[in-house]
Amino acid sequence: MKYFLRMMDAYRRYARRHPLRFLGINLILVIAWVAIIMHFSGENADISGNRSARLLVGIVNTVAPAKNVTLANYKADAALFNAEKVLRKLAHMAEYGFLSLLLWSVCFGIRDLSRRYAYIIPVAFTAVLAVIDEKNQTTITGRYGSWFDVCVDITAALIAVMTAFCLTRRYRREKGKASNRDRSS
Repeated sequence: MKYFLRMMDAYRRYARRHPLRFLGINLILVIAWVAIIMHFSGENADISGNRSARLLVGIVNTVAPAKNVTLANYKADAALFNAEKVLRKLAHMAEYGFLSLLLWSVCFGIRDLSRRYAYIIPVAFTAVLAVIDEKNQTTITGRYGSWFDVCVDITAALIAVMTAFCLTRRYRREKGKASNRDRSS
């Protein structure tokens, strides 16, 4: 808990002491992350599928080396085919969850912005980007847009922002307890 409080203190201190630098760095990170998402989204089905398959084969061979899965016999295993779908959804969640945290950090750095909007804006932006991403995939050979993926992306954004909300609430509560102890001493 002590480490968490120190980390949050440093984060808040930097945001307050260097507001323009803090916002600039976070905006650059958001733009870079959106570019990465759009890059992966713009790949055709063969490239994207091969990347997922190689990653899953590596995971299976690390966890269960006796199974000895290769890319050649990968497609024949129905369980691995379904596991690839799960892996792809987890990748969606990681991409969009991280994006919403970066956006939350930008909103956190804007002092005049209401706390409520600091939690709403990242989810709304992520939802819009998810729709654009899936619409973009309909124009790429072998890819298709999926409303399910949009829902997965929005769910990831909600989970990430709710986690940020709970952690900042806990931080404020712990800081309040610490300041009350200091006053009573």
